[in-house]
Amino acid sequence: MKFGLPSRLFRLMASGSSGDGGFSRPTSTDEGPMPIYSWPDKQRPRVCILGGGFGGLYTALRLESLVWPNDKKPQVMLVDQSDRFVFKPMLYELLSGEVDVWEIAPSFTELLKNTSVQFVKDSVKLLRPSDHFRRDSGGSCTARLVLALGAEAKIDVVPGSAEYAIPFTTLDDALKVESQLKMLERRRFGKNSPDIQVAIVGLGYSGVELAATISERLKNKGIVQAINVQTTICPSAPPGNRDAALKVLESRNIQLFLGYFVNCIREASASEDSSSMVTDAKEVNGDHKKLLLELQPAQRGIQSQVLEADMVLWTVGSTSQIPRLQPPDAPYVIPLNGRGQVETEETLQVKGHPRTFAIGDSAALRDPSGKLLPATAQVAFQQADFAGWNLWAAINDRPLLPFRFQNLGEMMTLGRSDAVITASFIEGLTLEGPLGHAARKIVYCLRMPTDEHRVKVGISWFTKTAVDSLASLQNAVANSFPSPDPATNRSPPAMDPDSEVAFDFQPYLCQYKSGRVFRPGGDPTVPAGTDPVTGVVSRDIHAGAARARVYLPPGAAVSTEKLPVVVYFHGGGFVTGSPARPSTHAYLNDLVARAGAIGVSVYYRLAPENPLPAAYEDAWAAVRWAATRGDGADPWLLDHADLSRLFLAGCSAGANIAHNMAVRCGGGGALPDGVTLRGLVVVHPYFTGKEAVGAEAAFGPDVREFFDRTWRFVFPETSGLDDPRVNPFVDDATRAAAAAIPCERVQVCVAEQDVLLKERGLWYHRELKASGYGGEVELFESKGVGHAFHFVGMAGSDQAVELLERNVAFIKK
Repeated sequence: MKFGLPSRLFRLMASGSSGDGGFSRPTSTDEGPMPIYSWPDKQRPRVCILGGGFGGLYTALRLESLVWPNDKKPQVMLVDQSDRFVFKPMLYELLSGEVDVWEIAPSFTELLKNTSVQFVKDSVKLLRPSDHFRRDSGGSCTARLVLALGAEAKIDVVPGSAEYAIPFTTLDDALKVESQLKMLERRRFGKNSPDIQVAIVGLGYSGVELAATISERLKNKGIVQAINVQTTICPSAPPGNRDAALKVLESRNIQLFLGYFVNCIREASASEDSSSMVTDAKEVNGDHKKLLLELQPAQRGIQSQVLEADMVLWTVGSTSQIPRLQPPDAPYVIPLNGRGQVETEETLQVKGHPRTFAIGDSAALRDPSGKLLPATAQVAFQQADFAGWNLWAAINDRPLLPFRFQNLGEMMTLGRSDAVITASFIEGLTLEGPLGHAARKIVYCLRMPTDEHRVKVGISWFTKTAVDSLASLQNAVANSFPSPDPATNRSPPAMDPDSEVAFDFQPYLCQYKSGRVFRPGGDPTVPAGTDPVTGVVSRDIHAGAARARVYLPPGAAVSTEKLPVVVYFHGGGFVTGSPARPSTHAYLNDLVARAGAIGVSVYYRLAPENPLPAAYEDAWAAVRWAATRGDGADPWLLDHADLSRLFLAGCSAGANIAHNMAVRCGGGGALPDGVTLRGLVVVHPYFTGKEAVGAEAAFGPDVREFFDRTWRFVFPETSGLDDPRVNPFVDDATRAAAAAIPCERVQVCVAEQDVLLKERGLWYHRELKASGYGGEVELFESKGVGHAFHFVGMAGSDQAVELLERNVAFIKK
């Protein structure tokens, strides 16, 4: 068996005999040899499903759920170019912050771990089904193919659209939009700057949902410009949905350009860029270029217009993948309609190909009136159920069922607590606002692929909803108290100290005058144990006076090889986070597996309940615990640790802690004999100071005041922004201490769009090299992303993988 080997090419030959393996290598290609995927059992039926969207994944799960005779249960292979299933109707909630990536984009490995379905990450290059040929007599065909490849965004429509516009159909698209929005928001933080301008082309369901979500996020910081060639929005939507959506769009900072089409998109010249007239525009925009959209009227009576935008989102049009996969010598082997969709029978079988099925966006199936079914998740859900049953029926020589679509209604999100639902089975029923929002999330939670994922997501969403509801109630109570009467200058009655805000440290926490601390979103955790993806084993322990989560890479328990030790400190502004936070835990699993190292992730006490220096004390206790092999009692450190290769690492506030611990390691007798600090990794480090450095000079005074206020909040006894623990090169003594860090290498990682902290990272790199430090100082910059991006919404991005691999190489060097 050769499964799961990433490659650029994948070719399926649906053979006409039962003796072959179902996959074969072509005789020759222009791009070199292709991999061979062999079925483990040549006799049992075989089903290959191409595409892991709603249609493909749910068909595989349906096949798994059916009852099969012992010799008839098929071997099922699911092929997709991504390693994650994406619940596309909820991509908008990534932009509003309502959901996490793991909730709507779980890995196929996780979803299929309790099934017999084999997942292969690969892309389809060529389709040549041969089930339209006559079979030899005496052979029983048991191979089946399911085409569920979906559609791709059609972006190259007008000049400049492919170059400058961003589609919104995949997880990568959503993460790219989120990254660009954060970049635009951070560049304007604390500056006199123009509004953020986002143009959205197309006002079908996707365009309306994007416009509503982004406008709510930007509030008074930006304008959404929504363009549609028709004079109405969502022309195919039920009237209740369309009216509710239009009401929301008109109530927000959204400009509607109805009856226009985009003629071209291009970069604005310096003379055309209106932001060039704004003070500090150069510092605000940096290398970011404004875009111009030339609009032409789609009907008489309106004038052409030119719109300026920071970002253009394209939601118009899609194209089938099937036409480009047909063999050049037989371009019509699969029957297609004018849109490139596969023509199918009522049973979902491809016309002329009895052993090939097509579902979802790949299929052109009509309702009894002759109208093409829409390319929606609801259609794909229902087709997957029928496809699974008809595959069962075909393999067991039973009659196949004709597919009948039942329209259950339509839904759209309009913001964090706003949605609209029209149920087709109850005439005139439309749910709007918070009720519609809650109903939509319940429906989608129930539609999650597996019971296990359904439960996890349901618990997560319920917890977030409860926390948000409590916060809203608290705000309502606080706002219900009257303001001072200017005529009498009398203050209102004393407020409840448990409702009156003393310090607002968003997005991390809010502290009330009673001392109560509220952390929005709570602090979700995952237990230690064996990670099913990487095989890393973890457990929680007491590390001297502190606590830590220790990680052991796969295979270490049966190996005699000694492993480096990485002591890791999480970020979170010193006020939130823990090793058990899902994103931190997942990162440590990946780091430990890839680096082949023992990980020690520290639970340090959080401010304001435990102000600094409590976190530094806990961190040092954990470093000492690791350096003494768990006070001589931890079996993993005793059996597997090579303490001549000790590393300290951290992100953001954790990078600050890592630096301060490295400085402390330089003190006489700080580390036991035989223990060597080999390297220090600081990622997006949290440092500051009274004096601006580099591009910080463009910050307004409110930014410096923000740093001072928050630093004093987490460390009340500090001397201020020139405290050496946050300004490590403030004087000669601190420079000497940094120069004495006893490791041979330091790696400093910054993010290109980390507006608030990138300059301090670059400054730290320069100052450490100039301090007299005798080791190597390396600098790595992640392009196009912001602060702690690898934990916030972009854990699976190319940049996150590149950053991880850079740190892995640093540890292995």
